[in-house]
Amino acid sequence: MKKEKPFLAYRSFLTPLSTIGKFAAEGYATLCLFPAHTVNSLGTPYSPYPSTWRWFDRLDFTPFDQMIHDVLKAMPEADFLCMIDLNSPVWLEHHNLRECCDSFNNLGKAVHTPVWRENVTKYLESFLNYADAHYGDRIRAYILACGSTDEWYDNSDGTENFRRREAWREWCRSRQKPDPVDIPPESIRKQVSHEGFLRDPVSDGLALDYWRFCNQSIADAILHFASVARKVIGRKAQIGCFYGYILEKRNNLVSCGHLDYERVLDSRDIDFLISPGTYTDRRMGGGSGFLIPHGSAAVRGKRLFHECDQRTNTYNFYLTPDITLRTDAAWPDERATIAGLKREAALGLLHRTHLWWFDMWGDFYQGEAVMKTLGKIRKIWDDYAGTAAKNRCEIAMIVDPDSTYYLNQEHPDIPEINLGTRNKLSRVGAPFEVYSFNDIPKIKDFAQYRLVIFTSLFHLTPEKKDILKNYVLKDGRMVLWLGPAGIIDHEKYDPDNCRKLTGISPDAEIAVKQRKTWKSVFIRDYRKVTPSVLKELAGSAGVLLYTKREWPVYAEGDLLAIHSASGGREPIRIPYRRAVVKELFTGKKITVSNGCFEYSFQKPDTALFVIEHGFSSTGK
Repeated sequence: MKKEKPFLAYRSFLTPLSTIGKFAAEGYATLCLFPAHTVNSLGTPYSPYPSTWRWFDRLDFTPFDQMIHDVLKAMPEADFLCMIDLNSPVWLEHHNLRECCDSFNNLGKAVHTPVWRENVTKYLESFLNYADAHYGDRIRAYILACGSTDEWYDNSDGTENFRRREAWREWCRSRQKPDPVDIPPESIRKQVSHEGFLRDPVSDGLALDYWRFCNQSIADAILHFASVARKVIGRKAQIGCFYGYILEKRNNLVSCGHLDYERVLDSRDIDFLISPGTYTDRRMGGGSGFLIPHGSAAVRGKRLFHECDQRTNTYNFYLTPDITLRTDAAWPDERATIAGLKREAALGLLHRTHLWWFDMWGDFYQGEAVMKTLGKIRKIWDDYAGTAAKNRCEIAMIVDPDSTYYLNQEHPDIPEINLGTRNKLSRVGAPFEVYSFNDIPKIKDFAQYRLVIFTSLFHLTPEKKDILKNYVLKDGRMVLWLGPAGIIDHEKYDPDNCRKLTGISPDAEIAVKQRKTWKSVFIRDYRKVTPSVLKELAGSAGVLLYTKREWPVYAEGDLLAIHSASGGREPIRIPYRRAVVKELFTGKKITVSNGCFEYSFQKPDTALFVIEHGFSSTGK
């Protein structure tokens, strides 16, 4: 299957034909279908159409046909991204209570249950065969949806059933580990020996193994269903799912099952992973951001799929007359909504992701000005999306799934580690990329990173130390270590290991030390990592700061986007001494002199520039 231009699509739980028609009028021709048979986390149906899966071998695709018939009335040229509901219908859950088929809340148990796995596999095959035979020329991708909120969350918190116990024992035996006989009780699997923050590799070894098993089991299930789907459809359509939220999860970071995302991304059966924009940095002035390390997907030749479900000023928060979804993070007015839509589009465009506008329960996208903005985004997307471009990032944030298993997910510092660092980096005034530690040898342009930030490198191995030596600790680079970096080495927890790695005493709060060929910076307390501290370090490392303000900046190739809540006239630096830049939403052109131009931002605003004529690099 050839590499396609990234999708730009519309999605809703409902089928609001009037809104779909408005999107079609603005040039949109891709939308998401979700013929669901389950209910959401509030107990209301995901889909307004009846279920297609009635009983074990009883399927009725009439509701699916009707859904497609209806949407084509509003968008006749539409092609589809089709979500497939792999969660348990209520009859499957209730009929097999002992087998625990409640995959929505207990996915970690269900994936080991033959009656669930076998019947869901048969349903997937039947659905795909029907959809491909009847609508295969219109379906561009299938999205495998399962677990809590269809995002492959395991909410079981590691609790046992007899099938999971059997699988856990086999997992240990297959790795030449002692037969554990039983699943470790909560007192063992949640034991954290060191300052309530990190597990010990020896005394907490059983818990470490168990959480690895739990996360690998979710990835195994995704890969199983992706393989089944690929065998049915071949390469005629793409396959993706929601997964890999290491940058967002907090008190379920370890237990929700999302830490094995590297293996999922490595699968030839998976084309993309989806996540909504972060829920913690959506307001005006925030940087938004992915829940999955974008760089991890990029080095594996995969795309992320950015879901914009940000609540606009017109969003419908009524699920039913009794259930509402109000939030104080909603964009407050039309001007903010327009700035926010531009920001989300710029984030996806400059990272070459797919993107859909998620009109969850309707009325998110209302008003002529909003629709005209969405239409303009459509045109810009057609012109620029997916084109090969130089990565302009000089800051790399590195997360480590392996070290993450050592964390006490209930510790108050958890939100500060990955999530907090990413949000603060969004205010540095320069673009950045996020990778997993294991990606480092795969990054072709690693030499361009002047500031490298390790948020969670607690556990060292000989292989990791070789990677650090060969790729990172060199070339005059600044390396920022956060938290107790390197404290576990040779499978031993020892604070002196931090000093051996960083060259700095583990008791220091903030310290800098010049090494032979690189500079080491150590900050033990995550709360001391502010946007201003990061901005100062980036400048000292030689990173090009596009703006002196703490504003989100996205840059790639000859595209540059800047988001501002406060507005005002601002000087902007770019990596060209002389050029002409064009703001793509307004068409305004500005001359660049000595690597700088000025632009007047509205309050709030997102500007998207293309550098039309670059003459020479500033060389900074």
